[in-house]
Amino acid sequence: MGSTKAEGTGRATRSKSIAVSDRGIWESLLTEAAIAFKAPDTKVLCLGRPGIGKRSLIQALHHYACPLAANTEATVKSEEHSRAVGLEFAHFGARDPELEEARAGQDFHCSAACSVLILEDPVFEKLLLSRLKANDLSRCAALICLDLKTPCTMMEDLRTWLDVLKRVSAELMQQLPLEEQDRLREEVSERVANYEEPKAETSPEATASGVSGDGKDAGDDVIMYNLGIPLIVVVTRADTCNVLESAKTLGWSETIEAYLRNECLPFGAGIVYTAVQAKNRRNVEVLYEYLMHRLYGHALKAPPNVPSRDALFVPAGWDSRQRVDKTASALQDGLERAFESVVLSLEAAPPAAPPKVVCDDMQEFLKRSEKVLQRMGAVSARSDKAPSPGGPKKALTTELSATGAGKRASIDPKAGIGKGDNASVANFFQNLLTRGQTTGNLEKRVSTASTASSKASPAPKAEAEAAPPAKAEAAAAAAVPKASEVAVAASKAEAEAPAPAPEAPDG
Repeated sequence: MGSTKAEGTGRATRSKSIAVSDRGIWESLLTEAAIAFKAPDTKVLCLGRPGIGKRSLIQALHHYACPLAANTEATVKSEEHSRAVGLEFAHFGARDPELEEARAGQDFHCSAACSVLILEDPVFEKLLLSRLKANDLSRCAALICLDLKTPCTMMEDLRTWLDVLKRVSAELMQQLPLEEQDRLREEVSERVANYEEPKAETSPEATASGVSGDGKDAGDDVIMYNLGIPLIVVVTRADTCNVLESAKTLGWSETIEAYLRNECLPFGAGIVYTAVQAKNRRNVEVLYEYLMHRLYGHALKAPPNVPSRDALFVPAGWDSRQRVDKTASALQDGLERAFESVVLSLEAAPPAAPPKVVCDDMQEFLKRSEKVLQRMGAVSARSDKAPSPGGPKKALTTELSATGAGKRASIDPKAGIGKGDNASVANFFQNLLTRGQTTGNLEKRVSTASTASSKASPAPKAEAEAAPPAKAEAAAAAAVPKASEVAVAASKAEAEAPAPAPEAPDG
C-alpha cells in the first residue's frame, strides 16, 4: 500500500518535472534566438547645413528598414519640424539587408536601432561632444551631407565638416587607452584595405604586378587621416542634376565628381549620391546597405557606380590615386584650379548697393550756410550777436507800411534784404502824407472828439476805482489808447488852426 502511493507520487513528480523542463526548453530557445538576432545599437553623426534634406533622408532610411514602424510613427507625429535647434535626434532601424522580404511583415521589427545626432551649425560642436562618449566610437559612423542643388558650396561645406570631425574624434580618442585607439584605427584601415568589389574577377597577373581590377595600386590603401570611425559623404537632392546640363554648367558634373573623390580619398571615405522624392528615390537602399556593412559587417552587394551624375556610388577602398588622376585628366585644367572658380553660384547676382550718402556735421552745415547767406546779402541771424539799435524799429516800420498799404509784401528768400534799403521807410511816410490829404474835415472831427473825450474821461476813472482790480486794469488798458489818440488829434488840430485876427485899436 505504501509502495503504491510512493510510486504514484513519483510519477506525478516526474510528469511535472518533464512539463517544467519542456517549458524551460522552449523559453530558452526563444531567449537564445532573441539574443542571437539582437545586435548592439549604434550611433550615426549626421552633419550638414540646414535645408538640404537630411531629415528626409533619415526618414527614408527608417522606412526602408522597417515600413511598419515608420508608418506608425508618421501617423503619430503631426507637428512640423522647427529648425531653431542646435542638435536634433532621430533614429532608424538596423537589420540585415538580406531580410528584404521579411521586413514587409506585420510583426517584423528590427533587431537594433541607429541613433542619429543631427548637427547643422559648427557653432554647436561642444553640444555634440556632450552627447557622445569615448566608448561610442566602436559603434559609430559619420555622414557628411552636401547639397547638389547648390554645388558651389559643396567643397567648402565638406572641408568645414571634416575639420569638425577631426576635432571631435581627436578629443574622444584621447579619453581611450592607446591600445583601444590603435584597434579602432586598425579596424577602419583593414575594412578599406580588404574591400572586394562584388562579382569582380581579378587576374593573377594584375595582382602580381600590384594593380588590381581597374587600376588600383597596392599602396593606395593607406589612409592619411584616420578618424577611427567610418566616414560616408552623402550628396543629397541628386535629382536636381538636370540643372548641371545647361550651356553655363557644361562639365560641372565631372568636375564635382573629381574634386569630391580627390578630397575623400585621404580620409578613406565613401561617396553616395541620393535623392528622396515621392516618385523618385535613388540610392536610399544602397546607402542603407553600405551603412550596415560598415557598422555591423553585413555583406555588401551593391557594386560601385562610377561615373554617374545622379547615382554615384564610390565605396571606401575602391577608389585610388590612379583612378582619381585619370578622371581629373579629362577636365580642362585638371585639379589645379580652385573648385569655387570653376563651379560658380547659380543664383542671380544681388543688386548693387546704393551709393553711400555722407551727411555733413551740423556745425559745418551752419557755417557753410552762413557764408552763402552773406554772399546773397542776407542779415546774419546768429544769437551770439546783439541786435543792432535800429533793427526792431526797422522791422516795425516795415510791418506798419505793409499794413497801411492793405497787403503784406512777400519776401523772396533768394533775394534777401539789403542793409541800405530805405524803400519801406519812404513808402510809410508817403502813405502818411496821402492819408492826411484825403481827410479834409479832420479839424471838425478832431475838435468834436476832443470835447467828447474830455467830458467822458472821468467816468472810466470812477469805474476803475469802484470795479475789482481785474476790471480796473482792463478799463485802464482800454482808456490809454483813447487818450493817446485824443492827444495826437488835439495837437494836430491846434497846429492847423488859423491864427486869430488882430484887434482894432481903440478910438
